[in-house]
Amino acid sequence: MIADDRAAGPVSFNAVDTSADPGGLIRFLDAANGTAGLTAAKRALLTQLDLGRARAALDVGCGPGIDIAQMARLMPDDAHVSGIDISETMIAEARKRTAGLGPQVLLRTGDAADLPYSDQAFDVCRVATVLQHVPDPARVIQEMARVTRPGGRIGVLEFDQETVFVDHPDTKTTQIILDTLASAMVQGRIGRQTPRLLRAAGLTDVTVTPWVNLGSPQFFRAILHDHLARLADEGILSSERSGQWWAELDAWAQAGDFLGGGVFFAAAASRPR
Repeated sequence: MIADDRAAGPVSFNAVDTSADPGGLIRFLDAANGTAGLTAAKRALLTQLDLGRARAALDVGCGPGIDIAQMARLMPDDAHVSGIDISETMIAEARKRTAGLGPQVLLRTGDAADLPYSDQAFDVCRVATVLQHVPDPARVIQEMARVTRPGGRIGVLEFDQETVFVDHPDTKTTQIILDTLASAMVQGRIGRQTPRLLRAAGLTDVTVTPWVNLGSPQFFRAILHDHLARLADEGILSSERSGQWWAELDAWAQAGDFLGGGVFFAAAASRPR
């Protein structure tokens, strides 16, 4: 699923344009989007947002435009989808991927915590796997509420790093790796926090649905590679112990015994009329 096991993992998304390999980050997103659990969670959340009645929708942190086309297909022919991302690299890729949709798609760079749109500009506003990378997720949700019209819908899909699991013969080392994973993220526990943050922003009719997402061994390596390197740098795990852990994981995977994944939380809410 990931061509290079050293592909940058999710921690790098707070600085895409200064990353050593922005293309690797795009490939990571494409690979993640290919997992069945994430695909199902995204589809279910879009259904909850009632895009069939929306004239204008916003994808906050749209990345390379993976979900823009699907949103457009669910909306009326004369509606439009806007996408915003802080990364110029991501917006450039999104423009390439959505070029066939013409004026129905509007893309720009900008900060999710200070959205460059007027109040009540959209019927639907959604954000997916972005809040885990921002310093103030509550501010982002407040901004989403501001630009959503009364009666409009807001959706959030977020991973919770503390729910990550993997079957491995070395349970002690595995526990060290997983216990420290959430703290390595800017917001490693954001998934469980999203319903509360939606209510705190004054939104109503809040619902939340958990989705288990299973990943391949290659996808897990992409997620955990940098994390294990940091643990070695900090003296928490030796490079020898990390190497042995990887070797045992690979052996189980080759035998067909790999199982690993985590939980996404899909939350939806309404702006009161």
